[in-house]
Amino acid sequence: MRNMKKAIVTGANGMLASNIIGELLKKGYEVIGTVRNISRYHGPQGEGLELKECDFKDAEAMEKLMDGCTCIVHVAAMTSQGENDYSKFRRVNVTATEELVKAAVRQGLKRFLYVSTANTIGYGGAEGAPMKYPFTASHYAVSKAEGEKAILPYRDRIDIVIVNPTFMAGRYGTAKGSNRLFNMTRKSPVVFCPKGGKNVLDVQEAARGMVLALEKGVNGENYLITGRNYSYRELFSEAAAAIGRHPLLITVPNFLLKAAGAIGDLMHKAGLSSDLSTSNVTMLMINNHYNTDKAERELGFKAAPIDFRELLSY
Repeated sequence: MRNMKKAIVTGANGMLASNIIGELLKKGYEVIGTVRNISRYHGPQGEGLELKECDFKDAEAMEKLMDGCTCIVHVAAMTSQGENDYSKFRRVNVTATEELVKAAVRQGLKRFLYVSTANTIGYGGAEGAPMKYPFTASHYAVSKAEGEKAILPYRDRIDIVIVNPTFMAGRYGTAKGSNRLFNMTRKSPVVFCPKGGKNVLDVQEAARGMVLALEKGVNGENYLITGRNYSYRELFSEAAAAIGRHPLLITVPNFLLKAAGAIGDLMHKAGLSSDLSTSNVTMLMINNHYNTDKAERELGFKAAPIDFRELLSY
């Protein structure tokens, strides 16, 4: 008999997927979490969770694991900012994702929640706004947008709900992952602030919003999962103050960022991998802000304010 609250979650050892698993367990779901290496899993434990070693790109193996499930939360993705070869992104974030939807259809699953990124939506706007530069030059963002388009034609056979989260940090994150944004505020007497800004939310709140989308989202719709819009100066200042620090905040001129991006472009042309590029540094110069009106109206989701003291403890 099919358990009406049994979900499979890909990329279970990642920060976001781990928090989604925790939220699902809290709400009484049985969960199968897929990882490529169980020894690297450091997320929540508990009755109702079963971890399986499986690469989500193996659609046949994934289809077997879906037996008895009613829904899937697809979090795993290629996210590198330094990889030059778009075909690698496409193979993971588009082709394999479409094959996963096909497997879910064959198994009779009811819902497919696809975790995309806010950057497939034009910043400054809401759902439906077209992508803008510099994200149109990001292999990751472009592949996620292509992934959205690849799976939507299946919405007549399985409910497809797409969530587009902004920048997340917090529990189960690592110092080399998104939590590194706050490294300077912990120790450095000087913090360098780009002129732009971004929308930030605690990953636990993001997970809560995504489970609401899984349960309440409308078939074929996108939902921005957002927190608060910050300038980088505001973000670093509030984060540092939360742990009793008041570093000197220095604004980085745009021309210095552009020079760094140009150096990164030359490295890419030479076949070298680097997170630096003109498009990547431009991301630091814009106000990458969004709103959450649709998620609040249709899902009942509004992110709680960030507790920076707690966030910086991870």
